[in-house]
Amino acid sequence: MRSAEKLFHLVLLISLSLGPAHAWAQNVATGVISGQVTDQTGGAIPGASVKLTEISTNSTTNTSTNETGRFTFPNVAPGRYDVAVTKEGFALSKVAAQKVDVGMALTVNVTLELGQTSTLIDVAAVVGAELQVTNATVGSTITGDTLQYLPNLGGDASTLATLQVGVTAFGNAAGANQDQNSFQLDGGNNSSDMDGNQRTYTPSNGYTGTSSTGGAPSGVIPTPVESIEEFKIGTSNQTADFAGAAGSEVQMVTKRGTTTFHGAAYEHYFASNVGGANFWKNNHTPSGNLPYTPLPVTHRNRYGFSGGGPISPKVWGGKTYIFGNYEGFRFPQTTTFEKAVPSVLLRNGIVQIPNAAGVYQPYSLNSDPVTVNGVTYQPAACSDGAFCDPRGLGFNPIVKQIWNTMMPLPNDPQYIVSGASDGVNQQGYLANISLPQSSDFFVARLDHDFGNKWKFMSSYRYFSFKQLATTQVDIGGVLAGDKFGVPASSAPRPQKPWFWVAGLTTTINSNLTNDFRASYLRNFWQWSTVGGPPQVPGLGGAVEMGGETAAVNALIPYNVDAQNTRSRFWDGQDWLLRDDLTWLRGSHLLQFGGTYQRNFDYHQRNDNGVGIDTSLVYQITNGTGVNFTSQPANLPASQLTNWNNL
Repeated sequence: MRSAEKLFHLVLLISLSLGPAHAWAQNVATGVISGQVTDQTGGAIPGASVKLTEISTNSTTNTSTNETGRFTFPNVAPGRYDVAVTKEGFALSKVAAQKVDVGMALTVNVTLELGQTSTLIDVAAVVGAELQVTNATVGSTITGDTLQYLPNLGGDASTLATLQVGVTAFGNAAGANQDQNSFQLDGGNNSSDMDGNQRTYTPSNGYTGTSSTGGAPSGVIPTPVESIEEFKIGTSNQTADFAGAAGSEVQMVTKRGTTTFHGAAYEHYFASNVGGANFWKNNHTPSGNLPYTPLPVTHRNRYGFSGGGPISPKVWGGKTYIFGNYEGFRFPQTTTFEKAVPSVLLRNGIVQIPNAAGVYQPYSLNSDPVTVNGVTYQPAACSDGAFCDPRGLGFNPIVKQIWNTMMPLPNDPQYIVSGASDGVNQQGYLANISLPQSSDFFVARLDHDFGNKWKFMSSYRYFSFKQLATTQVDIGGVLAGDKFGVPASSAPRPQKPWFWVAGLTTTINSNLTNDFRASYLRNFWQWSTVGGPPQVPGLGGAVEMGGETAAVNALIPYNVDAQNTRSRFWDGQDWLLRDDLTWLRGSHLLQFGGTYQRNFDYHQRNDNGVGIDTSLVYQITNGTGVNFTSQPANLPASQLTNWNNL
């Protein structure tokens, strides 16, 4: 009984997988050519020879019609093809230059005329040959020069997905979130199993121009338009074998070599502000030895070259073609950076609080008189006659050392940021910071035809991207290699993914074809900082003036807050094996397939994801355990919190 039940469920599963006749599955990297050969009376012609020739490579594939006159080429690489049909007693018929798109089915029905096989009859494709009557997927295909001509500042083909109907500017498709899209490249898996859209933790990768606040999702490995032969996106009604995600399916195919050598060299240069006017604030803020802060110069330079052609001598008795593309990206970015620093009085132990009239009054927390810029400030007395220092310790010598030897003097008194700078006690230090970005991309594809029945392909992509973030910046020259007064980032964000795929298409006989794909995707990125090293040797931990909430505006030369100094990395390794078998039986097309995917992800971080990391930090702030029992006699009640904080 159990055996019968298992057999029933197996038959039911296969039946549901197959679906109705001619319900073509959406192949991940190729298209389909199928049709029927008949005589002038409409009768089916079995045993007719059908030859498919790719125009760019002269690569051929042969099959023959079955008992119902039908034929199929289920795994056809995108391109233009001639279809020639011959049968003893009939003239040779040829349908020329038929265009095959990735994931689409082309119907070519041919009517043979009586005559000698030496007679050639050119047949025009019937109207509606490209109509997808066997595939209800909604989407668009972009090929050839169109990829080059469409505006694409980021240079990555995946961003063109946002131009499709039903896709938002952020990549949402068919009501699904942007991280629910699937990306396939040459039949292999290029989807991110980390965040689904490859932009949450790896923004601004130099190609897509994405960021955590907007931009189109993309696959893990970049796909520059110069390296892509065809791009297709399906936004809804995907076929049965599409089970990778709930959103859209983006399919791309790498360019291939042809029978002739061809190549290209290109350079895209974008200048954003060369020769432009400086900012008003920069012109009124001195920097270094200049009475003003120079205008940050930014420009982008994208360049590359590609080429392809046949390889000779012949290997393994067949034809071999190769294609390669290198693309470099250089962005020697400079931008302005401003950080809160202690004012001249504050770094000498003197705080300033406005009185009831709004006039700032100085209060020296030093135990002895202090002279600043020719003015002597006496120790401040509070309402109970006691010294205003709540513990009578005076100005902390470590804080004084950090402020006076590791932090440049303010050059922007008007820098006012809530909770960070009031423009009096804390003011701004404005200067330019270098945040260069650079990337190198390489792709190579090899195609080999062992003959009419065996066709092999393989492609390899490598990408290296380097950039610096402003999550941790040193303005005091404290960290190794940095210079006092010159902001320097200590937060590199490298990315180094790579991708390999191989495929073998086999024509077993005229009615049976198999397509096998294997791919490996490596997704590696890293967030790195110096963490929280102590500013003063022997201190044991970093001093954080203002506490954790001050973040990047803490009154220290480089911030040590957990949110911005945490480190992490991701090392993802994804294997995909896929096999599809197509069987033409009578007027029915049966398709069987299976996919195995193994994702191994290794992730590590030095914090708990909230506010705790592995760096030892002394937080100096207004917290529990410190009693402010007295304050100046003329201090307004509204300034009590401000007094306590200072």
